Amino acid sequence: MRERSVRPSKEFHYNGFFLDFLNGESKIGRYFQNDDPAVVGRKLGAPRVDRHSMADILVRQNLAFGAHPETLKAIDKLRHEDSLTVFSGQQAGLFGGPLLTLYKAIGIVKYAKHLEDTLKRPVIPIFWIAADDHDFNEINHFFWPNQQGEVERLSYDSPPAQKVPAAEIILDNEAAYTALIEAATKGLGHTDFTVDLNKRLFDAYALNSGFVDSFGKYLLELLPNSGLVLFSPADKEVKTLSKNFFKRLAESNFLLKELLKETAVSLESDGYHIQAEKKDTAVHLFYSNPERIALHFQDDDFVLNDKRLGLSALLDLIDKYPEKFSPDVLTRPVWQSYLFPVAAHIGGPSEIAYFAQIGKLFEMMGLVQPCYFPRPALTLIEKRYEEAIEKYDFSFSDLLGDPEALVNRATAHSFPKEMEAQIAGFKAKFEEAYTEFLAAVRQFDDSLEPMGKQTYGKIDFAVNAFEKKIYDQHKKKMETTRAQINRLCTAIHPNRNLQERSFNINYYISKYGLDIVDFIFKNVDISKNEHQLLYISEMGK
Repeated sequence: MRERSVRPSKEFHYNGFFLDFLNGESKIGRYFQNDDPAVVGRKLGAPRVDRHSMADILVRQNLAFGAHPETLKAIDKLRHEDSLTVFSGQQAGLFGGPLLTLYKAIGIVKYAKHLEDTLKRPVIPIFWIAADDHDFNEINHFFWPNQQGEVERLSYDSPPAQKVPAAEIILDNEAAYTALIEAATKGLGHTDFTVDLNKRLFDAYALNSGFVDSFGKYLLELLPNSGLVLFSPADKEVKTLSKNFFKRLAESNFLLKELLKETAVSLESDGYHIQAEKKDTAVHLFYSNPERIALHFQDDDFVLNDKRLGLSALLDLIDKYPEKFSPDVLTRPVWQSYLFPVAAHIGGPSEIAYFAQIGKLFEMMGLVQPCYFPRPALTLIEKRYEEAIEKYDFSFSDLLGDPEALVNRATAHSFPKEMEAQIAGFKAKFEEAYTEFLAAVRQFDDSLEPMGKQTYGKIDFAVNAFEKKIYDQHKKKMETTRAQINRLCTAIHPNRNLQERSFNINYYISKYGLDIVDFIFKNVDISKNEHQLLYISEMGK
């Protein structure tokens, strides 16, 4: 019987906090103020930022991303005084990033619909593009399986001269861009779907387009009529509306550190790892001019590289150039609730773990902490791999282990029974005969017994080595099996990681068309905390 879902375990390489979160451990509750979006909805007062202003920004941004009418209808809901939002987010990964990016987007669309039906209030799914993030090496590449079943890395190998925010990174190196497109075209191959796919993909990721703009366009290409709303925080108007938030982070620097430290001590006493650790001098704000650098507080001054500022000077700088500021990883989720009426956020293992660190910051800012839910987690299984799993009787958890162990297991099961019986029979007869022989020697002269046992050990070692050689010869004859199992493990657990964290959706679109996205959307169960397995052979049924 097919596995449909698997309960996550340590083999998933999830952090301990997230595993306990999934399992509903009671001590997790002390880090989250709310577990019911209805309660959050009742607690939320008037937004700190005008709803209509944020809606206007969303309309402008999403039209630029090529939004369809359903997205614009969703944005319009934000203008309603009782509307709520559900968030998730991710970096602006090349060609749409890893599969989990798509799963997050699908998750919030389905969860927003669920909440809207349950709460009888308008609920908008908003995907936060990490446009302020400056780690180029995390967004410039993706992986997919090549035609040999091996993991292939494709990348845009032209980093910006400085560590600028993702919103300012442009695909402007023609040589690097051409190499990327040629490699992608070759990797996607020639199928019934690649002409359409290449047009959509390369139109979104055109030469001289920005990483964030391209990412937004392509994500809405994949989910055009879903009502998904995209949001880029790297927007001058957004930053202007956020002046007071940035100022509060600077003014409350010491209180903020104290609250984070209290929570960190509690987490560590509960046996958890601190997911996002900051230097003692960190101010939880970044400044871009144009390189994005972290602010620090040292010797009674705020420090920007070699420039030192008093609090009043920093506040003046925020007033004058708000577009140059952005929060860090720990204060960004709080900023999200400052800008929008957030009822829930869907996150992955690392996000949920660092959300646990920041609960007290919402209260400090006079905001309501949203509810947190795990993002959908799943693995796509193609028909040939489904057949291999059935053939070798592997479980999903088996495939997260050592491929060589699986080869040995399959080889052992296929080893000729006659030869296995011959080996076992010989070893049993030899042991019996030698035992009788040694007993006779002991009667003849018991001083020879140690040498007799030593001789037995040498013979037994040689026989076992010969037995291993026989099995090794069988394994050599089973190279087809080895190759099949290695391809299976690569497809399910590439780079010794979950498929959703490595592979890109475009490999699957090239083989199955855009219907694969609809198939995922239809079959993802947002009520499950387990890892779901989707069998592509069931498409169209």
